[in-house]
Amino acid sequence: MIISRAQDGIGLVEVVVALLLLAVAVLGFSALNMVSVKATDDSVLIANANTLMRGLSEDLRLNPSSILTYQQNIQGVLGNVSSTKDYCAAVKDYKTSSVAKNCDSDSCTGVELSNYNSWRTMKQACNNGVLLNMITCPGTENKQLRQCIITSWNGTKPTFGAQSVSNKSCADTLGIYHSGSDCLVMESY
Repeated sequence: MIISRAQDGIGLVEVVVALLLLAVAVLGFSALNMVSVKATDDSVLIANANTLMRGLSEDLRLNPSSILTYQQNIQGVLGNVSSTKDYCAAVKDYKTSSVAKNCDSDSCTGVELSNYNSWRTMKQACNNGVLLNMITCPGTENKQLRQCIITSWNGTKPTFGAQSVSNKSCADTLGIYHSGSDCLVMESY
């Protein structure tokens, strides 16, 4: 077999092109993998948030005379979150100041039970990396009152309000989700 001088080094060019194509394919696969990991993380957060909201909704149905106490407790803790105090620290402070009994083992009044269950739900939210809020659902003030249980994550606030750069609310004042918000809302009555 006779090899001409014009073909010297062609194998090296082919190897470099093959490596370049392989690098592009690996980078594409890596990007796809990152999207897949984020989708999995979001689905876990959504499942945990749904479980948390269903549990709180059941607590409200079992103790309907204390619904406003639950709402005040949950809103009070969220209101104590600041640049110097995160949600979990606010939940811990709430337990210290408002939960006197373990209602799983001790006999409790309706208010003590709502304080304990509020803390337990907020602690579960903290452990799962979500924020929790509970408000009266828009448009239900003069009808059968419904509570909107809101969970949020990734910087979305569990509130209904105008969307701005500094305020990434879950939904507008009518309860319509803002585009790109990371939250769930459940109505309970």
